[in-house]
Amino acid sequence: MGLDYSYSQPSDSEDLFCNSVDSGYNETDDLIRRDQEEIRLQRGSPVQYPPEPEVEFGIPQRCYCGAQPLLATSSREIGRRYYTCPNVDDGECHVWKWWDDALMEELRDRDRQVLLLSEKVDSLALLSDNETEQKVAILEKMVYDLAKEKSKVSYRFEFFLGVMVLVVVLVGVVQWFLW
Repeated sequence: MGLDYSYSQPSDSEDLFCNSVDSGYNETDDLIRRDQEEIRLQRGSPVQYPPEPEVEFGIPQRCYCGAQPLLATSSREIGRRYYTCPNVDDGECHVWKWWDDALMEELRDRDRQVLLLSEKVDSLALLSDNETEQKVAILEKMVYDLAKEKSKVSYRFEFFLGVMVLVVVLVGVVQWFLW
């Protein structure tokens, strides 16, 4: 009881979020305007599918919308075939490509791949030949060293055998004279 509580009403120039009415800025109205603008932009623009490499080059494997492309025959250019999407009538962006153009792109790509692989095989063959020659040279040196060592051992053995024969002959001659 004796406590003095004071309470003041907000002024007419401020709203609930302490934004001044005089400034003309209202956060709620601003958020509503942003949401409405975003919705309008989304409805107004068509769906843009990102380009996919398998659609842009060679035989299309998938459409931008994710469907499997079909092979159809042109009514304007009689007998000419093309790839198209089964969902082409929905007004969105879909794959459309002449069959012969797609096939030529695929064949050119295969030619490039075959050429690259052929070059790799040739470089590996040359590398293998060079490595093989180096290994053969190392093996030949090892065989030469072993043969040289063997000849030294063989020479020592022959020398030892010759000395032993000479000693046996001398012992035999000495014993013959002593008898």
